Amino acid sequence: MLLMLLGVAVPAWAGAPGPRAPRERKLVVRAEEATTLHLLRVAPGTVTTVVFNEDILPASVDTQALAPLFGQLKVYPGVMVLRPAVAMPESSRPLITARFAGEDAPRQVSFLLVTDPKEVDTVVEVSRHALSAEDLGEELALLRGRCVAAEAGLATLRAQCAQTGLAGAVLTGALGSEAVLVERSPAAVGTPGLKVVGSALLYRHIRTRLMTFTLRISPDAAAWVPGAGRLIQLGPDDKEERVIHREIPVRMLEARLAPGTSGQVVLEWHMPQDLVPQARYVLEVWNQEGDRSVRWKGLSL
Repeated sequence: MLLMLLGVAVPAWAGAPGPRAPRERKLVVRAEEATTLHLLRVAPGTVTTVVFNEDILPASVDTQALAPLFGQLKVYPGVMVLRPAVAMPESSRPLITARFAGEDAPRQVSFLLVTDPKEVDTVVEVSRHALSAEDLGEELALLRGRCVAAEAGLATLRAQCAQTGLAGAVLTGALGSEAVLVERSPAAVGTPGLKVVGSALLYRHIRTRLMTFTLRISPDAAAWVPGAGRLIQLGPDDKEERVIHREIPVRMLEARLAPGTSGQVVLEWHMPQDLVPQARYVLEVWNQEGDRSVRWKGLSL
């Protein structure tokens, strides 16, 4: 008999959830946030009161669909009272949408009902930050002005993108009066399955550097998707000393090189001003997965 009593008493103090902390909150509903879902934490047997600073339309709340979950669900023009009978389901959380009276924005506010094991909203004050039709018209005019300015900026960028070749480089300012030096780089070392065909070309213009080469993928190797380049400065003993650029963009006409194919690869970067004169560098070009690369060691940039 004593064991049976103990068996009944244990869940009352060990298995049942602890009391939820009551919380009072204030929400401001704005016109630009009309589609935002506001979490409303409710709990079985606990009354949650939602107070509105402006009237809502009681008929806009679908109380019939929510009735099986609530012991009490009352909606008035200025207040909504909820007392759930059960915890809110996790798989399909209920939604309450209440429409405001009048034509100002925002027109409605939506609550996503959840049951939190630790907290429950007992009082929630909802303030509608309403905008009249005149206010919305002013905001629309400002938005249109911003769109016009943005479109003008895009037009300039489109004009720059349309400029190609050496003429385009001059017109966009990428190529100035300083000389462009071109030299062939030493042989590259590649991961098995990768081969640089011929010599890479290195272009120098002020502090801009551009490396271009043709990469061939062996027929028995996996496809190669461009990733990023890395530039490392060598020390006096030819050991890697300092990472100058960790992620140089790798550009190709193709999105990927299939096994047995070749493609041109181009990297462009800018050299910092605080570099050691006559320093030598390592340039690595990696695939997207970061497990295959080609590299040049001893470059003079």
